[in-house]
Amino acid sequence: MASASETPNETVSQDVRSSNGTPDASSAIQQQQHIFKVAAQSLQDCVELLQSLKHVIAQEEVNELEDANKDILQTATNGSANPHTVTNGANGHTVCNVDHPSERSQKVEGVSNGDKDIKHNGDGHDHGDTTSATHHRLPSDTSVLPHAITPCRRSEIYTKPSALACQGTIGKHVRHLHDHFRLLLSTYPPSKGLPADQEWCVDYDQRSREVPMETDIDFAISEMKRLRVILEQCQHTENTKEQQHPLSSDLSRTVTLRATVDPLHPPISFQTTFGRELWFCSLHAVHHFAMIKVICGEFGMALTEGFGLAPSTLKNRHKH
Repeated sequence: MASASETPNETVSQDVRSSNGTPDASSAIQQQQHIFKVAAQSLQDCVELLQSLKHVIAQEEVNELEDANKDILQTATNGSANPHTVTNGANGHTVCNVDHPSERSQKVEGVSNGDKDIKHNGDGHDHGDTTSATHHRLPSDTSVLPHAITPCRRSEIYTKPSALACQGTIGKHVRHLHDHFRLLLSTYPPSKGLPADQEWCVDYDQRSREVPMETDIDFAISEMKRLRVILEQCQHTENTKEQQHPLSSDLSRTVTLRATVDPLHPPISFQTTFGRELWFCSLHAVHHFAMIKVICGEFGMALTEGFGLAPSTLKNRHKH
């Protein structure tokens, strides 16, 4: 985590200057606005991670169903002329039909034969095609997957407590990083039906716990996408009146931050800006991506090398 002394403009590598050598204020502001894209990408990275988890969970269901059907077929072929029918040895009556191998993969709802794209399964969520997300988040060569330190069924990977990361779960880390974005964006006064000149006060300690976000991957994907749309809309719309979700595009907008710095004392207030807090939420998300990466590795599922690395770390590596 970066210290609070770092500024939100740190991503700008150098002053943007006009032809006469003086700083170009318009270009500098444009570069600062890039934080909206970075923050939206943080949320998209989380969406792609969750879609990757859905993919491996669905694949596990397919594999288990195929294994179960193989066992049934093996039993069926013992003393039966028709490998697709199990008979009662006493009277020869059919008691069970066994799926043909070509039909097995279709038995897991939402998974098709071949590419096994995740489809809409009737639960109200548009699951989309996870193939590209998996390509970005999971190594293409499955032989590089590490051995699991803690055995874990893929269906439990989102909610199983980690032995290495203080009993945390992927779901709780996702909920936690989402809460910071949600609290910052939802406390903008117009978002609450108040005038824009009202005090903008955010308290990241007012987080949610034991909510669907921690256990329901589809719900988490939906919420991440919702916040991403708000940020993308702000990035491309200068007039807040045209935005479906009101949010200031002024990164210098003053924000009052309330924070608990000592559990034995009441919260204290700091003056900050929207830009600084949006930068913090983005970097805070990367920190939790790193923790999620540890948990995935513990359960035997590797993520791509760059996932969970801070921008400054990646920048430093590119120098060498």
